[in-house]
Amino acid sequence: MSSRQLPSALKMPAFKAHTPLPASGLVGLAGMLVLMVLLILLPRPDIFTSVAQYLIPHSLLEIGAVLVASMAAISIFQGHRSTVPVSFVVMGCAFLLSAFFDLIHIFSYDGMPNFVSDASVQKAIHFWLAGRTAFVVALLAPCLITSRPMTRRRLPLAFVLTLVIGLLVSWVGLYHLDYLPATFIPGSGLTAWKIGYEWVLAIGSLIAAILLLSSRRLPEGTNISWLAVAALATGLSELCFTLYATAHDVFNLLGHLYKVAAYGMLYHAIYSSRLVYPYQRLKDMSSALAEAEQRWQFALEGSGAGVWDWKQDSDQVFYSPQWKATLGYEEEDIGSSFDEWKSRIHPDDMQRTLEDLKQHFEGHSVEYRNEHRMLTRSGEWKWILDQGRVVERSPDGRPLRMIGTHSDIDWIKEQQQRLITSRARLRSIYHSAPVGIIVADCSGTIVDANSAMHNLLGRGEAELFQQSLWGLFSLEEVSRLKRAWGQLQREGGNFQDEYHMQTARGHLFWAEVTLTPLEGEDRTLVLVNNIEDRRRAIELLEENATLYQEVFSTGNAIKLLIDPELAEIIDANPVAADFYGYSIGEMCGMPLGRINVLASQTLSKRIRSVVNRTDNHFEASHQLANGELRDVEIFTGPVDLNGRTLLFSIVHDITDRKRAQRDLQIANLKLSRLSESRTQIHHLSERLLTCSRLDEIVTQLNVRLPSLFAGCEGTLQLADPADHQQKTHIQWGTAPTEVCVLNHSLSVGDTVIGNFTLQIPSDSESQEHLRPLAEDVCQLIMLALADLQLKQGLAHEARRDTLTRLYNRRHLDEVLPQKLAEASIGNPLSLVVLDLDNFKQVNDTYGHEMGDQVLSRLASIIRESLRSSDEACRYGGEEFVILMPGASAAVTRARVEAILEAFREESFEHDTLGQLTGLSFSAGVANAPHDSQSTDTLFSMADNALYQAKRSGRQRVLCFNNLPPTEDRRVTSSPR
Repeated sequence: MSSRQLPSALKMPAFKAHTPLPASGLVGLAGMLVLMVLLILLPRPDIFTSVAQYLIPHSLLEIGAVLVASMAAISIFQGHRSTVPVSFVVMGCAFLLSAFFDLIHIFSYDGMPNFVSDASVQKAIHFWLAGRTAFVVALLAPCLITSRPMTRRRLPLAFVLTLVIGLLVSWVGLYHLDYLPATFIPGSGLTAWKIGYEWVLAIGSLIAAILLLSSRRLPEGTNISWLAVAALATGLSELCFTLYATAHDVFNLLGHLYKVAAYGMLYHAIYSSRLVYPYQRLKDMSSALAEAEQRWQFALEGSGAGVWDWKQDSDQVFYSPQWKATLGYEEEDIGSSFDEWKSRIHPDDMQRTLEDLKQHFEGHSVEYRNEHRMLTRSGEWKWILDQGRVVERSPDGRPLRMIGTHSDIDWIKEQQQRLITSRARLRSIYHSAPVGIIVADCSGTIVDANSAMHNLLGRGEAELFQQSLWGLFSLEEVSRLKRAWGQLQREGGNFQDEYHMQTARGHLFWAEVTLTPLEGEDRTLVLVNNIEDRRRAIELLEENATLYQEVFSTGNAIKLLIDPELAEIIDANPVAADFYGYSIGEMCGMPLGRINVLASQTLSKRIRSVVNRTDNHFEASHQLANGELRDVEIFTGPVDLNGRTLLFSIVHDITDRKRAQRDLQIANLKLSRLSESRTQIHHLSERLLTCSRLDEIVTQLNVRLPSLFAGCEGTLQLADPADHQQKTHIQWGTAPTEVCVLNHSLSVGDTVIGNFTLQIPSDSESQEHLRPLAEDVCQLIMLALADLQLKQGLAHEARRDTLTRLYNRRHLDEVLPQKLAEASIGNPLSLVVLDLDNFKQVNDTYGHEMGDQVLSRLASIIRESLRSSDEACRYGGEEFVILMPGASAAVTRARVEAILEAFREESFEHDTLGQLTGLSFSAGVANAPHDSQSTDTLFSMADNALYQAKRSGRQRVLCFNNLPPTEDRRVTSSPR
């Protein structure tokens, strides 16, 4: 057993330093101590009157101790590990010595047969003390001796040393007891030396218990508590052996009983742990492994990652179902070769991917990680994140096994591209903004500026980057700006004010500066707007107050002068008085809320924005004196008159414009709805005109009509144009509360084939929209049905011979394999190949027109003679093929001969050459499955029978199975 395996021999649930003694062990020790004290205080009972009576109990107790000590040693040395800790080697050897000395002690006891030398109390005590010493050493060894591992090949040396010690002690005890101090004097009892040695052993046991409970050197899992209890029980046992007066008195018996109890506790500490712990450990490891595997599987499934396991020596790769599903494949679609992965990599990514893989194989990277595109089952390229690591290498470092994951990052790539596009768009907006923008850090250092800022200051990018923001302002303004900047950094919010800034040439200009902290960043956005012209205009306005008053009072615009603090009208021009319906006297001092219907809080907010110069244009509703509401557009701004800030507002009546805008919106909405309906009609038209069956038309209508007529209830009844008895009914939607019923008949040509009913809302807008839509849908349905009827007619004509009106060869090629597949012994199929005799002479002599009459007449006779289940085809020229399901070859031959007889009786009139009579044909019959069930073979057999009929004199019908055995049945070409 190795140093890592040995602790499992003594493992139980983990014990740490200063482990408390188990309750059951404490109870047992307390009972043993109480019993010993009682026997000391009370008169000693005489359980055994002689050594002979005590001999058997003594031997049984000692044999039990020998067995437990031997098994403890065996359990320590057994195991599959290559090393054992030195401390446990000493412990095991000490257990072997203890068992060996106890065994000799049994045979040395007074009253036992002589063993090498005479049995005596002195001899028995010698081997007793030797065994007790070995046992105490075994308990002290794990605490005092190093746990350095020792290889198993050195164990024989330890066993030899143990044997030498055992033989040496035995030699002294068996041959030279006189070398040792006396331990027992008959009549007097134990000697002081013997009692003192027992006390040393008892103290040694106590020390072993203390060291065991406080030791930190023992492997985790060692059952320290029961080993300590066994040591304390051993100490009590040794104390008992300091108290007996004879070799068979009660303390000798009690000492042996305590010794057996100590060995039992040792058994509990070693053997119970040895048997229970490995299985419990295995169970815990299995549960932990299963739980870890479950978590791993859950994590993989939740992440959507596939797994691959590549064994390089066999070049085989395991691809998980999720790996395959990521590319759109099923489990069985992808094999287990390396090329299954390599062949799907995008050619542009191949070299980079294989290079990353090579770098990991050569140990230049901790793990393999690569992003590349792979071809999916649908033919699209998908971005994949491939990650893996070599988990097994050969002794020379060559990779043997690699495991990794395969994740779909297509959406990440899309997001990255969107982010790049968004950043580029924001950058474009940033540099094309009409106002100057600066981004500065918390200390006022410029980290970025847009193009407008460079143009405004006349400075290049390098001149502004990493420069102080304060250097852009006049010296008089810097302190005021810094105070605002510090307040903004502490309290947040926004700040706006006007400052003097200077260009690169030192020119000063007025700028409106807005400071806004960037959320989540240690940056501040500085917006700079050149207001030099605005300031000049304001100054000019202040200098020309008289002119302003004149302008205010004249003109066609509505003009108001407002006190922003009181929200009152200070002055109004005559046009305003006429518009609102008040006199100028009534309007002066009028609260602004009397004409402006906005809530007071909203109105106050607008006034503040004008005062702060953040906004100067609004749209609102104003109420006139007669209560009428008019939509107005307001341009307003602060003006200074006599040191007082007022608001000068110019008001335009935009009621008519607003009404026109609303009408335009309604018209646009109607146009949008009409366009959407026309788009749906167009899509429906495309779908219907591609349908080749009535059920396909019904399916399209079932899908499209509910969306076309949402909010309406409708029904549609259709009949198949080819079979009016076959009808289809479609219904959808729920009727509105107030309805108007639209009813349309559907017809193809002069035939009514259906009816369309629609219940729409009765309002004029719905009718204006839905009536023409319903008419268009009905026209579309009738057009689709007419197209279907035309397609079916063309398909029917495509399978008919234009001259004879029989089926043509195309039809035969389609139905013959089907009928052959259905043929059986109980339901045979006969194939007849029929060819007109000497038909070329008829064409050459009487002309092709007469030939066409002959062919048409023969086709009519064949058609009149066949059953409804039979099918006749003009195969080509003067050759015909007849299929007769359910008819044997003989029955078929008889029916074809009847056709031959009827054809012979026919006569044809020619204008110049007179009457044509006596026409005939030859025919061959083959039967399936009797002759063959193969299309080509059966046709060849019937053709061969026709050939034999021609050779036999024509004007006859022959069956292939009735040809004489001497006839050549190979496929031949008949002389037709």
